[in-house]
Amino acid sequence: MKITKLGIIGLGRLGLEHAKNIHSNIPDTELTAVCSVVEKELETARTMFSPSMVTSDYRDLFANKELNGIVIATNSQTHRKIICEAVKAGVKNIYTEKPIGLSQDEIDEIKSVVEGADGLTLQVGYNHRFDKNLMEAKQKVDEGFIGKPILIRIESRDQAGIEEFIVKFSPTSGGFIADMMTHDYDTARWFTGSEAETIYGVGGVYAYKGLKACNDMDNTSIMMKFRNGVMVILTASRNSAYGYHAPMEIFGTKGSIRIGDYSFNTRNVYSDESGVNQNCSKWFYEYWQETYLAEMQGFVECLKNKSEPRVNFTDGYKAVEWAIRADEAVKEGKVINL
Repeated sequence: MKITKLGIIGLGRLGLEHAKNIHSNIPDTELTAVCSVVEKELETARTMFSPSMVTSDYRDLFANKELNGIVIATNSQTHRKIICEAVKAGVKNIYTEKPIGLSQDEIDEIKSVVEGADGLTLQVGYNHRFDKNLMEAKQKVDEGFIGKPILIRIESRDQAGIEEFIVKFSPTSGGFIADMMTHDYDTARWFTGSEAETIYGVGGVYAYKGLKACNDMDNTSIMMKFRNGVMVILTASRNSAYGYHAPMEIFGTKGSIRIGDYSFNTRNVYSDESGVNQNCSKWFYEYWQETYLAEMQGFVECLKNKSEPRVNFTDGYKAVEWAIRADEAVKEGKVINL
């Protein structure tokens, strides 16, 4: 069996988890090269993975003819630059974390580069499409279980964190809507097979006052009507005191499907004089852990079979395009017609 050799650029919180999956959990796949500008992260990677290439210059991976593909897991500010340089350097297989860019100009630049490349496989990291529960629900919707879809409601509540970290993270994240809510917009696009037609939203800084200086938010609600008539409501928060929480409901003319009312990380239920308690997931990776492995397995399968990724460039483009307009709708308090 031929070994698929991958290189990863970025070894931060999520990048390291991708590296672990490539190294340990995907058969016939090798983590051949690692790149980070943080020396401590490189030392960790040397110890954990013993890769044949360790570098602080991501361009070294483009020139490595051993590699069958690269994974981009750097901060959001750098995605556009690395994607474009990789494609121009002749890299044919790329997985990139979302968002692919932070502005219309950035995603249009990527589009022009990608459209000019032959034989390119580009997968974008909207991992929710790899969740087995969502996939099962999508199949039931397609089979007509709920009749005609009327309303989709998706919530994303990140566990409460340290304000200093959240404020520091904001400028490199692409902003609250692009960072968190494009996951949910992508899920809505997937379930409806349509695009948003109108957007209205409200939001603000409720918990982390330092975000005001970043012109960012920590809680937002967005309502949309899609082109096929389906109503979609997205709500998101960065300060869920009880843990990570990501419920979803699809309501139709004949029924509904509810997913993950509470994001429990255990089947254990504890009862005492204080009441009945069940622990929620502590952070997003814990809740979606299986999907991060599944999406990387999907990327490797695309390389082996030369097949189209489940989440392709168009999906990544549409998510950022929406985020730009949704951010405008929320911050300016107006209805956006697309």
